[in-house]
Amino acid sequence: MAATEQTTGVAPEWTPRDVPLTPVAVAARGSAARQLAYRLLALDEAGLARLQGVSGADVLLILGEQEALPWAPGVVYLGRDPEAPALLLPTTHAVSVPAALLERALLAHFRQVAPPLAVLPELRQVISGNQARPVCRELLREWLREGA
Repeated sequence: MAATEQTTGVAPEWTPRDVPLTPVAVAARGSAARQLAYRLLALDEAGLARLQGVSGADVLLILGEQEALPWAPGVVYLGRDPEAPALLLPTTHAVSVPAALLERALLAHFRQVAPPLAVLPELRQVISGNQARPVCRELLREWLREGA
């Protein structure tokens, strides 16, 4: 469940969307990621079974249907823009360049990283969700212990 993370030199502007994207993922870093992990641990087995995720040293990316995604303070919800289906973009903000152009640029820049690519503009970070696996309670606990 290890995330492939990279920073990017690309820094387009992001503005509020008129109509938010439907959430298909949630991402968090630092204390927000730890809060998200605790929220995930509070879910029953059926709730966990509806989610997949990847983790990094200080980051979580969880994929699932909108109603299955947990909330925690500081998380970023991500959705798919029809213009850039290989990307997971913030649901509430749109990029200043055409989404398809951003997608082409990121796929070319991160050739070694398989989509979907989660774009976290505030961190100028891209995380691959390609290695997402079912969320495992024991792995979440281990991730929390390692980060403590």
